[in-house]
Amino acid sequence: MVKLSVEVANDGITNMDRDSIMFLEAEQGAVGARFYTWEGPWVTLGKFQSVEETLLTSNVPHIVRPTGGAAVLHGHDLTLGLAIPLSRIGATSRQVRNAYRAAVEPLVEAFCRIGIDCALGENVGKNDRRTSAYCFGLQSANDIVTLDSGQKVCGCAMHISDKAVLLQASIPKSPPLVDPKLVIKGALDVQWIEFESWELIQAWAEFADKAYKIQ
Repeated sequence: MVKLSVEVANDGITNMDRDSIMFLEAEQGAVGARFYTWEGPWVTLGKFQSVEETLLTSNVPHIVRPTGGAAVLHGHDLTLGLAIPLSRIGATSRQVRNAYRAAVEPLVEAFCRIGIDCALGENVGKNDRRTSAYCFGLQSANDIVTLDSGQKVCGCAMHISDKAVLLQASIPKSPPLVDPKLVIKGALDVQWIEFESWELIQAWAEFADKAYKIQ
């Protein structure tokens, strides 16, 4: 069984440290999940990004994530950190596609449960990809998008080892605290979908319990 943590706002260092610890615990066989928010605006960089090539300013604090992907502006989002042993989902480190889908499926189902009809981009013909240092300037077959407009619902990034997978998903739910176009190179205007955090968390926990035996 899994411990689900719902936390008050933390700074970026604390949030990334806790996700990293959770991932190490998953490599030892535990499934862990955290929903959390942020103390003001923060930027997380994908682990392969550089500050010089990504950011326009140092006025917003930043930290490198343990996951890959592009830069994300936080502070107006609900974030999910999920760490799962690969043995729990029947995948290996070579089966990145399978591991990713197992990690995001309860989130897709939870969005649909609360009235945000969505699917992976590949299932609705959204297979284009725009090159950008900004997470929400990208769209691919792996993104969770709405069925009606194709809007990207959240930014997901993943790290996989030979034992476990870590998913980090940023879900915008209100206007950004700062203009992302002033912070991240190639950023676009932010789109968001209003929802009740507790409704999404409760729906996600129900579907995750079926998938990973979470409590």
